[in-house]
Amino acid sequence: MTVTGERSEIRLEDVDFNRREHPDKPLRPIPPGRDHFAPQWRRMREFMFGDWIDIDKEVEPSDLTRWRDDYFWQGDEHMVGVVDAFERLGHREARAIFEQALTRGIDSVKNPPPEFVDLFEHLDSLPGRFDLAAAERGRMLAMGATMSATTVIRGWAVYETAMTGDISAATGATGRFADDGPRRFIETARVFAQFVRPEIFDRRSDAFQDVVRVRLMHALASRGLRRKWGDRVYLKFGEPIPVTSLLGFGSGMLLGRLVDHAFGRKLTHDQLEDLAEYSSYSGQLWGAPEKLRSPNGLELIKSLNYVLARGGDPSPWRAELVDAVAGPEHLRTLTGTLPGPVKKFAAKYATQITTNIAFAPAGVVFGAEQIRAMIEGSMYDGLGYDIERRVRTVERLTRLNVRLATLADRLPFANPIREHRKRTGAPARERIAMLDRIAADRQIPLTFTHHDRSTTGEGFTG
Repeated sequence: MTVTGERSEIRLEDVDFNRREHPDKPLRPIPPGRDHFAPQWRRMREFMFGDWIDIDKEVEPSDLTRWRDDYFWQGDEHMVGVVDAFERLGHREARAIFEQALTRGIDSVKNPPPEFVDLFEHLDSLPGRFDLAAAERGRMLAMGATMSATTVIRGWAVYETAMTGDISAATGATGRFADDGPRRFIETARVFAQFVRPEIFDRRSDAFQDVVRVRLMHALASRGLRRKWGDRVYLKFGEPIPVTSLLGFGSGMLLGRLVDHAFGRKLTHDQLEDLAEYSSYSGQLWGAPEKLRSPNGLELIKSLNYVLARGGDPSPWRAELVDAVAGPEHLRTLTGTLPGPVKKFAAKYATQITTNIAFAPAGVVFGAEQIRAMIEGSMYDGLGYDIERRVRTVERLTRLNVRLATLADRLPFANPIREHRKRTGAPARERIAMLDRIAADRQIPLTFTHHDRSTTGEGFTG
């Protein structure tokens, strides 16, 4: 099968392969459906990266951009074989092997399939390929982002889910937020909390292992979407959940400090390098390949600038995703174990609370106009909220919070209690414990197995 447009003909056999198995094949051009720079990402890129690089110059064709274009055509290079094994062995047997190898080591599995041996050789060696002392310093720096910057990035996550082309299409088509919202929400929140624990660098920890479970889930879902959507959509847009997009997942830990930096809490060169080591480790744990690893902090910013510039336009599921991701159900989920009066207050003012803690913070970097575009046609459309005023309020609070943090950074001492909590990952553990209590109260299993039978694409929409 081929697709022909203004560019030269693209044949399936020229693009549908695992780069790891064919390192010498010519680099693949960016999928034609992704070959544009949607204007919705420009304000954010200027805000976040403009102090570091020329955001327009760095999206011009280069080795950096060509390699990222190439990997839009494929999924996780180490998980693709495991997905094959799930289909060959059946999901029950494959899941049992996967969990045993993950929690007890591949050596504990008798006659393990070669795909699992390959994956776990990669996972077992992953921490050793990084400067973990630098990565730990980067984790501590990420944990030190201001509360306001952290809130902005959480709002960013809502915006990105609804407004990024591939993320909104994949999330909308699988239907998990709409059909199984509380479980999907808790699993997502839980795994991102795991990422800021110091144990994330320990292959034997539950933090490391939960990320690998989500990584497998992405690969299984991507196979199902690829089957459901067929070759014609693939030849236009590439892999449903592409490797290049996984770079953004891993770099989320850097973004909070870039928000602080943009508001005046400047990062030093050494701090940026430590954050880059942590972010690069995170990206590879999510499934990004070694080929896309940035050699230093400035190159990582260039990479993020390009990947986000290629975020595209939202899919037709945008408004439905806003309702599912930011609807009152999630606030009810979060407040489920709190006292009755708190739950009643949250239920009564759910849309205002969500607007203030998610949409307005995202508007600080994306702009109020883009927030209005995001909520158009959703349950929030027509409520009459003054988005511009709320964004300005959050921006003023962020500026104040960052100014106070900058002054605190100059003190000759640090708060020992706060530093100890960051070093031990106490805030993340407390958040995970809260999510576990909510899941137990609702009898929600947190096993990350939802897509074990999704490779056929049945149940997905096209």
